[in-house]
Amino acid sequence: MNVPRNDITTALFNLLNGCYPWVTSDIRLRLPEKISAGQQPAMFLAKIREDFNQTKTYYLTSYTLHYMAFILVRSDALPGVVPSAESEMDNILDAVDSVLFKTPQGPGMPQTLGGLVTNCWIEGEVLIDSPVLFQQCAIWIPINVITGV
Repeated sequence: MNVPRNDITTALFNLLNGCYPWVTSDIRLRLPEKISAGQQPAMFLAKIREDFNQTKTYYLTSYTLHYMAFILVRSDALPGVVPSAESEMDNILDAVDSVLFKTPQGPGMPQTLGGLVTNCWIEGEVLIDSPVLFQQCAIWIPINVITGV
């Protein structure tokens, strides 16, 4: 890998951190019970897995880093009733999707985190825990990063 992993994680965190007015954000994951309503919305980034592949790179290893953006929103910390939490979560998802989609090269081009990686995007199922039974809402957004060889 040509770029240190920590540089990639920091670049992704900084990109996500700037896309929304988070009250709390950190690269280190914190448990929901440790984050008060006044500290939310909160965003945390965790690297959950790495894949190494040489299938199409002729004996050069291609790296895929898998991250999870973990977002907390307390419905009782927002003005209004429960639909305001749903609306807030939609706004957060739009902001994260938008920042990963927008690139200096224009829409449809890879998000390279400022030239550090080959591509960075949301991959797979986004899990949304709405405020049906509890006031704590959560969103898990899977993000893949291909670093190249």
